[in-house]
Amino acid sequence: MKKRIDTGFAFHRVCFVLGLLWLVATWVPVSRAQSPPAKAAPAVSDDRTPIRVRYPETEHLHDLQTDHDYQYGRDAPPPENPVARFFSWLFGKLGQFLRSKAYENVWQYVILAAVAGFAIYLLARAEVLGFLFPKKAQATGMDYENLAEDIQEIDFNAAIDEAIAVRNFRLTVRLLYLQTLKQLTNAGHIGYKPDKTNRQYVQELANTALQADFEKLTRWFEFVWYGDFPVDDSQFTTIRNEFRQFGVSAESMGKPHSYSN
Repeated sequence: MKKRIDTGFAFHRVCFVLGLLWLVATWVPVSRAQSPPAKAAPAVSDDRTPIRVRYPETEHLHDLQTDHDYQYGRDAPPPENPVARFFSWLFGKLGQFLRSKAYENVWQYVILAAVAGFAIYLLARAEVLGFLFPKKAQATGMDYENLAEDIQEIDFNAAIDEAIAVRNFRLTVRLLYLQTLKQLTNAGHIGYKPDKTNRQYVQELANTALQADFEKLTRWFEFVWYGDFPVDDSQFTTIRNEFRQFGVSAESMGKPHSYSN
């Protein structure tokens, strides 16, 4: 009986140990059981093949050297055309001058001053500055200071003939303009005063049929007398005929309008 009990106890102890081992085996992490084996380092091949240097063909290399897309900071070869070669040389020198320190320090200011002076000269010749600065234009209006006598005392026909005889067309145009002012004054269309400007007389003829023609004569006078534009025989004949036609119209026009002195 005792031997049977010991045998049963031994059997149960063996079963207990086996169960315990199974339980420990099932507790092992799955990730550790499924972890892939470590990869071996790739073997590096020992390439001792000789290097072969390849060069482009001569024609292809020349095309690449002359291609503008591949010229970084290098000057292109001069053109074959002599005229184009000259302009290429000229623009190259101009570019060197504009990039020079002398231009940055001195010459750019000299050029700007020269351009500004030339622009002012052109504006002054075109009477634009007088439009921008009315006070200055009024002070430099008609040159009445050189007129010693009153326009009513001048024999314009004799003075004009004398100026034409010496081909002084500039003075002749001035005398024709003063004679026109005398005619307008005598006809009652304007009020003459030595200190008035030609633009004031144009304004006094506003809303009359005479204003447009008189303004045209005024421009002729300003261009020739103040602008010192040259007048040849043909131009002078045209100007003189326009002054004559205007004088006839001014004297034959109806009642004069009122004006302010």
